[in-house]
Amino acid sequence: MAAVLAGLTLTSCAGGPFSAPAAFEVDPVYLDPELSGSVEQLRPITDFCGDRPIKVALADGVGDNAFRKTARAEFEDEAAKCPNLEVLPYADGQNNPQKAISDIKALVALGVDALVVFPDAGPALIPTLREAFEAGVAVVPYTASPGGTPGVDYTTFVGHNTVTDGAKWAEWVCNALGPKGGNAIFLGGTPGNAQSLSEIHGIEDELATNPDCRNVTLLNDPGAPIDTGWNPAQTQRVVSGLLAKYPKIDAVITDSGDSSLGGIRAFLQAGRPLPVWTANDNNGFACAYVENKPKQPQFQIVAVTSRTWIIRLALRKAVAAAQDIPEPEPDIVNVPIVMNSLDPDLAPTCDPDLPASAVTSSQLSTDKLAEIYR
Repeated sequence: MAAVLAGLTLTSCAGGPFSAPAAFEVDPVYLDPELSGSVEQLRPITDFCGDRPIKVALADGVGDNAFRKTARAEFEDEAAKCPNLEVLPYADGQNNPQKAISDIKALVALGVDALVVFPDAGPALIPTLREAFEAGVAVVPYTASPGGTPGVDYTTFVGHNTVTDGAKWAEWVCNALGPKGGNAIFLGGTPGNAQSLSEIHGIEDELATNPDCRNVTLLNDPGAPIDTGWNPAQTQRVVSGLLAKYPKIDAVITDSGDSSLGGIRAFLQAGRPLPVWTANDNNGFACAYVENKPKQPQFQIVAVTSRTWIIRLALRKAVAAAQDIPEPEPDIVNVPIVMNSLDPDLAPTCDPDLPASAVTSSQLSTDKLAEIYR
């Protein structure tokens, strides 16, 4: 992973169905060590509630997957710790950039003071975020950077280092496949989202610079995640098409344990051996491993935390800014691997009392996790 932060402009001339934008530059926020930190540096929201009653809101670009459902519950759980916060109605952009823009404008019209946004539409949202910020709203996009400039277009950006996530996954895949290598695919989320674009940069850089990866071939067009919408049903359709196209897929790199379940179903229905697989943690992903491993010894998995709890940090940043309280927590949190079938200390475990979509590394209680999916 040594070279993962070098050469940060990624270009693509490929014209295939999964082409990346003509040029994508990794957001420099991921490169600034002064913005990064660990989970040990995080603080309770009660340090930042303030005294003034304020309105808070969450605007999602798309809300129909396990990550967003869990993150929404974490947002509401965190807000409930401050008695002076009023939570405005949740906004689901339904994977429609124009609706996402309209949602943000509507929340501003409702008098929101602190707004957390998952900017699936990327840079297309910048004018709307800037308009809200200039109107006096504390605006904090999280997880997928929309670009733009903190302090000019919005208050700050909160997330985890998606570039190094990609590099971690690629490094693990190369070790899992061993010297023989093999063919790998990377499944991203919604079209054009910065999270998946940053992750594939880390993947490609690791594959290009790590000697252990010399025999691993990424089948994606250069710089282009294969879009799945982070939706299990869509992922199943996409992977079924890829299996028809490629007779040999040895590794699947994804950034979603939930959507991975659709991909695993596609392999099983096609009668193809399950490959080594990366994701973010998810109870169903762990259960799929436990269920299939006895019959498929080649099947191995790894997962970083799904970090749905980072939305809590985004809310704290937004509330502190709205209350004019200094907020010293890191903007970018380095997240750990929480599940690794090749490491006995991190062996995947299936919780039969939780639904498949449950994000087990969340900060919600077991009862609240189960309630989300009832």
